[in-house]
Amino acid sequence: MSKKWMCAIGAFWVCLSIAGCAGGTQSNLAETERGPYTDGTYTVRMPEYDQDGWQEYGIVTVADGFIAEVAYDALNENGGKKSQDPSYRDNMAVGNAVNGLPAAYPEQAYEALLTAFRTVQYDPERVETVAGATVSSQNFKRIMAALMVQVKKGAPGETALPIFQDGIYEVQMPDYDNGWKDFVRVTITGGEVEKVEYDGRDEDGALKSDDEKYRKDMIAGNAAKGLPETYPADYGQKLADAYLASGSVEEMDGVAGATISTNHFKKLVRHALINARLGRDELATAPLFEDGQYRAQLREPADGWTEFVVLTIQDNAVLQIVFDAEDEQGNYRSKSPLEESEEGPDPSVIYPAIIEEFIQKQYLPEEMETIAGASRSTSHFKRLVTAALENALYGSDETALVDA
Repeated sequence: MSKKWMCAIGAFWVCLSIAGCAGGTQSNLAETERGPYTDGTYTVRMPEYDQDGWQEYGIVTVADGFIAEVAYDALNENGGKKSQDPSYRDNMAVGNAVNGLPAAYPEQAYEALLTAFRTVQYDPERVETVAGATVSSQNFKRIMAALMVQVKKGAPGETALPIFQDGIYEVQMPDYDNGWKDFVRVTITGGEVEKVEYDGRDEDGALKSDDEKYRKDMIAGNAAKGLPETYPADYGQKLADAYLASGSVEEMDGVAGATISTNHFKKLVRHALINARLGRDELATAPLFEDGQYRAQLREPADGWTEFVVLTIQDNAVLQIVFDAEDEQGNYRSKSPLEESEEGPDPSVIYPAIIEEFIQKQYLPEEMETIAGASRSTSHFKRLVTAALENALYGSDETALVDA
Protein backbone atom coordinates (compact mmCIF):
# COMPACT_ATOMS: atom_id res chain seq x y z
CA MET A 1 0.00 0.00 0.00
CA SER A 2 1.38 3.40 -0.92
CA LYS A 3 2.42 5.87 1.78
CA LYS A 4 -0.29 8.36 0.88
CA TRP A 5 -2.99 5.73 1.25
CA MET A 6 -1.56 4.63 4.61
CA CYS A 7 -1.75 8.27 5.72
CA ALA A 8 -5.29 8.57 4.45
CA ILE A 9 -6.42 5.62 6.50
CA GLY A 10 -5.17 7.24 9.68
CA ALA A 11 -6.83 10.62 9.22
CA PHE A 12 -10.06 12.48 8.43
CA TRP A 13 -12.30 9.90 10.09
CA VAL A 14 -15.96 10.81 10.21
CA CYS A 15 -18.00 8.81 12.72
CA LEU A 16 -21.30 7.46 11.61
CA SER A 17 -22.36 6.02 14.95
CA ILE A 18 -25.14 7.71 16.88
CA ALA A 19 -23.19 7.60 20.12
CA GLY A 20 -19.87 8.79 18.67
CA CYS A 21 -16.63 7.13 17.67
CA ALA A 22 -16.90 4.45 20.29
CA GLY A 23 -19.24 2.48 18.05
CA GLY A 24 -22.75 3.69 18.78
CA THR A 25 -24.35 1.04 16.58
CA GLN A 26 -23.70 -1.40 19.39
CA SER A 27 -24.36 0.94 22.33
CA ASN A 28 -27.55 -0.89 23.31
CA LEU A 29 -25.98 -4.33 23.06
CA ALA A 30 -23.97 -6.23 25.57
CA GLU A 31 -20.28 -5.38 25.38
CA THR A 32 -19.46 -8.97 24.58
CA GLU A 33 -21.88 -9.22 21.63
CA ARG A 34 -20.26 -8.96 18.20
CA GLY A 35 -21.70 -7.51 15.05
CA PRO A 36 -22.14 -9.34 11.73
CA TYR A 37 -19.05 -8.01 9.96
CA THR A 38 -15.40 -9.01 9.83
CA ASP A 39 -13.10 -6.59 11.67
CA GLY A 40 -10.67 -4.62 9.57
CA THR A 41 -10.16 -1.60 7.34
CA TYR A 42 -11.87 -1.52 3.95
CA THR A 43 -10.74 0.99 1.31
CA VAL A 44 -12.16 1.63 -2.17
CA ARG A 45 -10.94 4.37 -4.48
CA MET A 46 -11.84 5.67 -7.93
CA PRO A 47 -10.00 3.90 -10.76
CA GLU A 48 -7.94 6.93 -11.78
CA TYR A 49 -7.26 10.60 -11.12
CA ASP A 50 -9.87 12.96 -12.52
CA GLN A 51 -9.07 15.82 -14.89
CA ASP A 52 -8.30 18.09 -11.93
CA GLY A 53 -5.78 15.61 -10.52
CA TRP A 54 -7.86 14.14 -7.66
CA GLN A 55 -8.74 10.55 -6.81
CA GLU A 56 -11.68 10.15 -4.44
CA TYR A 57 -11.77 7.29 -1.95
CA GLY A 58 -13.78 5.90 0.93
CA ILE A 59 -12.71 3.99 4.03
CA VAL A 60 -14.82 1.89 6.38
CA THR A 61 -13.42 0.53 9.65
CA VAL A 62 -15.16 -2.39 11.32
CA ALA A 63 -14.48 -3.11 15.01
CA ASP A 64 -16.12 -5.85 17.08
CA GLY A 65 -18.18 -6.70 14.03
CA PHE A 66 -19.76 -3.25 13.71
CA ILE A 67 -19.08 -0.28 11.44
CA ALA A 68 -17.12 2.01 13.71
CA GLU A 69 -15.76 4.71 11.40
CA VAL A 70 -16.23 5.91 7.85
CA ALA A 71 -14.17 8.47 5.93
CA TYR A 72 -14.39 10.02 2.49
CA ASP A 73 -12.00 12.39 0.71
CA ALA A 74 -9.77 12.70 -2.36
CA LEU A 75 -6.00 12.68 -2.77
CA ASN A 76 -3.76 14.22 -5.40
CA GLU A 77 -0.52 12.64 -6.62
CA ASN A 78 1.40 14.34 -3.82
CA GLY A 79 -0.90 12.94 -1.15
CA GLY A 80 -2.67 16.23 -0.48
CA LYS A 81 -6.34 16.06 0.50
CA LYS A 82 -9.02 17.87 -1.44
CA SER A 83 -10.87 18.73 1.77
CA GLN A 84 -7.80 20.64 2.97
CA ASP A 85 -6.94 22.41 -0.28
CA PRO A 86 -7.85 26.13 -0.06
CA SER A 87 -7.30 26.83 -3.76
CA TYR A 88 -9.66 24.04 -4.77
CA ARG A 89 -12.24 25.32 -2.31
CA ASP A 90 -12.02 28.85 -3.72
CA ASN A 91 -12.16 27.67 -7.34
CA MET A 92 -15.16 25.48 -6.60
CA ALA A 93 -16.98 28.39 -4.97
CA VAL A 94 -16.32 30.62 -7.99
CA GLY A 95 -17.33 27.92 -10.46
CA ASN A 96 -20.58 27.20 -8.65
CA ALA A 97 -21.42 30.90 -8.49
CA VAL A 98 -20.80 31.34 -12.22
CA ASN A 99 -23.05 28.37 -13.00
CA GLY A 100 -25.78 29.49 -10.61
CA LEU A 101 -25.21 26.57 -8.23
CA PRO A 102 -25.34 26.67 -4.43
CA ALA A 103 -22.13 27.36 -2.55
CA ALA A 104 -20.37 24.07 -1.82
CA TYR A 105 -16.85 22.92 -1.05
CA PRO A 106 -15.28 19.48 -0.55
CA GLU A 107 -15.16 19.32 3.25
CA GLN A 108 -18.77 20.43 3.59
CA ALA A 109 -20.00 18.18 0.74
CA TYR A 110 -18.19 15.11 2.08
CA GLU A 111 -19.54 15.64 5.59
CA ALA A 112 -23.08 16.07 4.23
CA LEU A 113 -22.79 12.85 2.21
CA LEU A 114 -21.47 10.90 5.18
CA THR A 115 -24.20 12.22 7.45
CA ALA A 116 -26.82 11.17 4.90
CA PHE A 117 -25.14 7.76 4.57
CA ARG A 118 -25.51 7.21 8.30
CA THR A 119 -29.11 8.38 8.32
CA VAL A 120 -30.16 5.88 5.64
CA GLN A 121 -28.44 2.99 7.45
CA TYR A 122 -25.49 2.72 5.07
CA ASP A 123 -27.59 2.36 1.91
CA PRO A 124 -25.78 4.49 -0.73
CA GLU A 125 -28.70 4.33 -3.17
CA ARG A 126 -30.78 6.36 -0.72
CA VAL A 127 -28.17 9.11 -0.33
CA GLU A 128 -29.34 12.27 -2.05
CA THR A 129 -27.06 14.35 -4.24
CA VAL A 130 -25.48 17.37 -2.56
CA ALA A 131 -26.36 20.51 -4.51
CA GLY A 132 -23.26 21.97 -6.11
CA ALA A 133 -21.31 18.70 -5.77
CA THR A 134 -23.03 16.41 -8.27
CA VAL A 135 -19.93 14.51 -9.48
CA SER A 136 -18.62 13.91 -5.97
CA SER A 137 -22.08 12.72 -4.93
CA GLN A 138 -22.13 10.21 -7.80
CA ASN A 139 -18.62 9.01 -6.98
CA PHE A 140 -19.56 8.73 -3.31
CA LYS A 141 -22.46 6.42 -4.12
CA ARG A 142 -20.30 4.20 -6.34
CA ILE A 143 -17.54 3.95 -3.79
CA MET A 144 -19.80 3.33 -0.83
CA ALA A 145 -21.78 0.70 -2.73
CA ALA A 146 -18.52 -1.13 -3.47
CA LEU A 147 -17.37 -0.70 0.13
CA MET A 148 -20.55 -2.21 1.52
CA VAL A 149 -20.15 -5.19 -0.80
CA GLN A 150 -16.63 -5.70 0.56
CA VAL A 151 -17.80 -5.28 4.15
CA LYS A 152 -20.58 -7.82 3.70
CA LYS A 153 -18.15 -10.23 2.07
CA GLY A 154 -15.77 -9.80 4.99
CA ALA A 155 -12.85 -8.90 2.71
CA PRO A 156 -10.80 -6.09 4.29
CA GLY A 157 -8.16 -4.39 2.16
CA GLU A 158 -7.76 -1.79 -0.57
CA THR A 159 -9.33 -2.01 -4.01
CA ALA A 160 -10.02 0.32 -6.92
CA LEU A 161 -13.28 0.57 -8.82
CA PRO A 162 -13.20 -0.65 -12.43
CA ILE A 163 -12.80 2.08 -15.03
CA PHE A 164 -16.07 1.15 -16.71
CA GLN A 165 -19.45 0.73 -15.05
CA ASP A 166 -21.55 -2.27 -16.00
CA GLY A 167 -24.32 -1.60 -18.49
CA ILE A 168 -25.16 -1.28 -22.17
CA TYR A 169 -24.00 1.95 -23.82
CA GLU A 170 -25.32 2.97 -27.22
CA VAL A 171 -24.12 5.96 -29.21
CA GLN A 172 -25.27 7.05 -32.66
CA MET A 173 -23.88 9.40 -35.28
CA PRO A 174 -25.31 12.94 -35.29
CA ASP A 175 -26.62 12.81 -38.87
CA TYR A 176 -27.92 10.39 -41.47
CA ASP A 177 -25.42 9.48 -44.19
CA ASN A 178 -27.08 8.33 -47.42
CA GLY A 179 -30.19 7.56 -45.42
CA TRP A 180 -28.42 5.65 -42.62
CA LYS A 181 -27.37 6.65 -39.13
CA ASP A 182 -24.58 4.43 -37.80
CA PHE A 183 -24.57 3.36 -34.16
CA VAL A 184 -22.51 1.28 -31.80
CA ARG A 185 -23.65 -0.65 -28.73
CA VAL A 186 -21.06 -1.58 -26.10
CA THR A 187 -21.85 -4.03 -23.30
CA ILE A 188 -19.77 -3.76 -20.10
CA THR A 189 -19.80 -6.69 -17.69
CA GLY A 190 -17.64 -6.90 -14.58
CA GLY A 191 -16.00 -3.61 -15.55
CA GLU A 192 -14.77 -5.04 -18.87
CA VAL A 193 -15.92 -4.68 -22.47
CA GLU A 194 -17.80 -7.91 -23.16
CA LYS A 195 -19.49 -7.19 -26.48
CA VAL A 196 -19.47 -4.59 -29.24
CA GLU A 197 -22.16 -4.28 -31.92
CA TYR A 198 -21.99 -1.95 -34.92
CA ASP A 199 -24.71 -1.25 -37.46
CA GLY A 200 -26.82 1.52 -38.98
CA ARG A 201 -30.51 2.44 -38.91
CA ASP A 202 -32.70 4.26 -41.39
CA GLU A 203 -35.50 6.63 -40.38
CA ASP A 204 -37.88 3.69 -40.04
CA GLY A 205 -35.52 1.80 -37.74
CA ALA A 206 -34.53 -0.84 -40.28
CA LEU A 207 -30.95 -2.12 -39.92
CA LYS A 208 -28.34 -1.51 -42.58
CA SER A 209 -26.98 -5.04 -42.12
CA ASP A 210 -30.39 -6.46 -43.14
CA ASP A 211 -30.70 -4.38 -46.31
CA GLU A 212 -29.99 -6.65 -49.28
CA LYS A 213 -29.91 -3.82 -51.82
CA TYR A 214 -27.31 -1.91 -49.77
CA ARG A 215 -25.19 -5.07 -49.51
CA LYS A 216 -25.24 -5.68 -53.29
CA ASP A 217 -24.61 -2.02 -54.12
CA MET A 218 -21.63 -1.83 -51.76
CA ILE A 219 -20.10 -5.01 -53.13
CA ALA A 220 -20.51 -3.74 -56.71
CA GLY A 221 -19.19 -0.28 -55.81
CA ASN A 222 -16.07 -1.67 -54.15
CA ALA A 223 -15.44 -4.01 -57.10
CA ALA A 224 -15.62 -1.08 -59.52
CA LYS A 225 -13.00 0.77 -57.45
CA GLY A 226 -10.74 -2.25 -57.05
CA LEU A 227 -11.49 -2.49 -53.34
CA PRO A 228 -12.01 -5.70 -51.34
CA GLU A 229 -15.50 -7.08 -50.97
CA THR A 230 -17.25 -6.10 -47.76
CA TYR A 231 -20.72 -5.10 -46.60
CA PRO A 232 -22.35 -3.97 -43.31
CA ALA A 233 -22.79 -7.38 -41.67
CA ASP A 234 -19.22 -8.28 -42.67
CA TYR A 235 -17.33 -5.11 -41.73
CA GLY A 236 -19.46 -4.61 -38.60
CA GLN A 237 -18.33 -7.93 -37.17
CA LYS A 238 -14.73 -7.48 -38.33
CA LEU A 239 -14.49 -4.07 -36.67
CA ALA A 240 -15.98 -5.37 -33.42
CA ASP A 241 -13.55 -8.31 -33.42
CA ALA A 242 -10.59 -6.03 -34.22
CA TYR A 243 -11.43 -3.75 -31.29
CA LEU A 244 -11.92 -6.62 -28.84
CA ALA A 245 -8.59 -8.13 -29.96
CA SER A 246 -6.62 -4.90 -29.51
CA GLY A 247 -8.62 -3.18 -26.76
CA SER A 248 -7.90 0.18 -28.38
CA VAL A 249 -9.52 2.17 -31.18
CA GLU A 250 -6.12 3.75 -31.85
CA GLU A 251 -4.34 0.42 -32.29
CA MET A 252 -7.08 -1.70 -33.87
CA ASP A 253 -7.03 -2.62 -37.55
CA GLY A 254 -9.56 -1.07 -39.90
CA VAL A 255 -11.46 -2.84 -42.65
CA ALA A 256 -10.33 -2.32 -46.23
CA GLY A 257 -13.17 -1.12 -48.41
CA ALA A 258 -15.02 0.42 -45.44
CA THR A 259 -12.89 3.44 -44.53
CA ILE A 260 -15.74 5.79 -43.59
CA SER A 261 -17.47 3.09 -41.55
CA THR A 262 -14.19 2.35 -39.78
CA ASN A 263 -13.89 6.03 -38.83
CA HIS A 264 -17.50 6.07 -37.63
CA PHE A 265 -16.92 2.94 -35.55
CA LYS A 266 -13.88 4.36 -33.80
CA LYS A 267 -15.61 7.66 -33.07
CA LEU A 268 -18.70 5.96 -31.66
CA VAL A 269 -16.76 3.50 -29.51
CA ARG A 270 -14.75 6.36 -27.99
CA HIS A 271 -17.94 8.08 -26.88
CA ALA A 272 -19.56 4.86 -25.69
CA LEU A 273 -16.55 4.23 -23.43
CA ILE A 274 -16.67 7.81 -22.12
CA ASN A 275 -20.28 7.18 -21.14
CA ALA A 276 -19.34 3.82 -19.63
CA ARG A 277 -16.87 5.56 -17.32
CA LEU A 278 -19.69 7.79 -16.08
CA GLY A 279 -22.41 5.15 -16.05
CA ARG A 280 -24.54 7.10 -18.56
CA ASP A 281 -26.48 4.30 -20.22
CA GLU A 282 -29.14 6.31 -22.05
CA LEU A 283 -28.99 6.53 -25.86
CA ALA A 284 -26.43 9.21 -26.76
CA THR A 285 -25.54 11.10 -29.92
CA ALA A 286 -21.89 11.69 -30.75
CA PRO A 287 -20.87 15.29 -31.48
CA LEU A 288 -20.23 16.20 -35.08
CA PHE A 289 -16.76 17.53 -34.21
CA GLU A 290 -14.36 16.29 -31.54
CA ASP A 291 -12.72 18.68 -29.09
CA GLY A 292 -9.14 19.61 -29.96
CA GLN A 293 -6.88 21.66 -32.23
CA TYR A 294 -6.73 20.77 -35.92
CA ARG A 295 -4.14 22.06 -38.36
CA ALA A 296 -4.04 21.96 -42.15
CA GLN A 297 -1.32 23.51 -44.30
CA LEU A 298 -0.27 23.71 -47.91
CA ARG A 299 1.97 20.87 -48.98
CA GLU A 300 4.49 23.22 -50.62
CA PRO A 301 5.41 26.85 -49.78
CA ALA A 302 4.79 29.66 -52.26
CA ASP A 303 7.30 32.51 -52.40
CA GLY A 304 8.79 31.19 -49.17
CA TRP A 305 5.50 31.16 -47.25
CA THR A 306 3.30 28.21 -46.30
CA GLU A 307 -0.32 29.10 -45.63
CA PHE A 308 -2.07 27.18 -42.86
CA VAL A 309 -5.28 26.99 -40.85
CA VAL A 310 -5.65 25.98 -37.21
CA LEU A 311 -9.12 25.33 -35.78
CA THR A 312 -9.84 25.00 -32.07
CA ILE A 313 -12.99 22.96 -31.42
CA GLN A 314 -14.72 22.84 -28.05
CA ASP A 315 -18.16 21.49 -27.17
CA ASN A 316 -18.90 20.78 -30.83
CA ALA A 317 -18.30 24.40 -31.86
CA VAL A 318 -15.46 26.31 -33.54
CA LEU A 319 -13.90 28.27 -30.70
CA GLN A 320 -10.98 29.87 -32.57
CA ILE A 321 -9.74 30.16 -36.16
CA VAL A 322 -6.20 31.00 -37.21
CA PHE A 323 -5.35 31.61 -40.87
CA ASP A 324 -1.87 32.77 -41.74
CA ALA A 325 1.36 31.79 -43.47
CA GLU A 326 4.77 31.08 -42.02
CA ASP A 327 8.31 30.88 -43.34
CA GLU A 328 11.05 28.39 -42.44
CA GLN A 329 11.94 30.41 -39.34
CA GLY A 330 8.35 30.33 -38.08
CA ASN A 331 7.64 33.99 -38.79
CA TYR A 332 3.99 34.80 -39.47
CA ARG A 333 3.16 36.52 -42.77
CA SER A 334 0.50 38.70 -41.16
CA LYS A 335 3.11 40.14 -38.82
CA SER A 336 5.78 40.70 -41.46
CA PRO A 337 5.59 44.01 -43.34
CA LEU A 338 5.39 43.86 -47.12
CA GLU A 339 8.58 44.57 -49.02
CA GLU A 340 8.51 47.63 -51.29
CA SER A 341 8.85 45.36 -54.32
CA GLU A 342 5.87 43.23 -53.28
CA GLU A 343 2.40 43.78 -54.71
CA GLY A 344 -0.99 42.61 -53.56
CA PRO A 345 -3.23 43.02 -50.53
CA ASP A 346 -1.85 43.21 -47.03
CA PRO A 347 -2.00 39.76 -45.33
CA SER A 348 -2.72 41.43 -41.98
CA VAL A 349 -5.96 42.64 -43.56
CA ILE A 350 -6.99 39.87 -45.93
CA TYR A 351 -6.50 36.94 -43.57
CA PRO A 352 -8.91 38.31 -40.93
CA ALA A 353 -11.33 39.26 -43.73
CA ILE A 354 -11.34 35.70 -45.05
CA ILE A 355 -11.94 34.33 -41.54
CA GLU A 356 -14.84 36.74 -41.07
CA GLU A 357 -16.38 35.63 -44.38
CA PHE A 358 -16.16 32.02 -43.18
CA ILE A 359 -17.94 32.91 -39.94
CA GLN A 360 -20.59 34.93 -41.75
CA LYS A 361 -21.35 31.96 -43.98
CA GLN A 362 -22.04 29.78 -40.92
CA TYR A 363 -18.71 27.91 -41.17
CA LEU A 364 -19.57 26.48 -44.58
CA PRO A 365 -16.52 26.81 -46.89
CA GLU A 366 -18.53 26.11 -50.04
CA GLU A 367 -20.77 29.12 -49.35
CA MET A 368 -17.90 31.61 -49.03
CA GLU A 369 -17.47 34.54 -51.42
CA THR A 370 -14.00 35.37 -52.75
CA ILE A 371 -12.38 38.29 -50.95
CA ALA A 372 -11.51 41.04 -53.42
CA GLY A 373 -7.85 40.97 -54.39
CA ALA A 374 -7.26 37.72 -52.51
CA SER A 375 -8.71 35.01 -54.72
CA ARG A 376 -5.75 32.67 -54.27
CA SER A 377 -5.70 32.96 -50.46
CA THR A 378 -9.48 32.57 -50.32
CA SER A 379 -9.23 29.41 -52.41
CA HIS A 380 -6.43 28.09 -50.19
CA PHE A 381 -8.39 28.85 -47.04
CA LYS A 382 -11.46 26.95 -48.27
CA ARG A 383 -9.35 23.87 -48.97
CA LEU A 384 -7.42 24.16 -45.74
CA VAL A 385 -10.40 24.69 -43.47
CA THR A 386 -12.24 21.81 -45.15
CA ALA A 387 -9.31 19.50 -44.43
CA ALA A 388 -9.10 20.70 -40.81
CA LEU A 389 -12.83 20.11 -40.33
CA GLU A 390 -12.51 16.62 -41.78
CA ASN A 391 -9.86 15.83 -39.16
CA ALA A 392 -12.10 17.30 -36.46
CA LEU A 393 -14.89 14.88 -37.42
CA TYR A 394 -12.86 11.99 -36.07
CA GLY A 395 -10.43 13.69 -33.71
CA SER A 396 -7.35 13.16 -35.89
CA ASP A 397 -4.47 15.30 -34.60
CA GLU A 398 -2.26 14.79 -37.67
CA THR A 399 -1.50 17.88 -39.76
CA ALA A 400 -3.46 17.70 -42.99
CA LEU A 401 -1.38 18.49 -46.09
CA VAL A 402 -3.28 20.20 -48.89
CA ASP A 403 -2.25 20.88 -52.45
CA ALA A 404 -2.46 24.48 -53.60
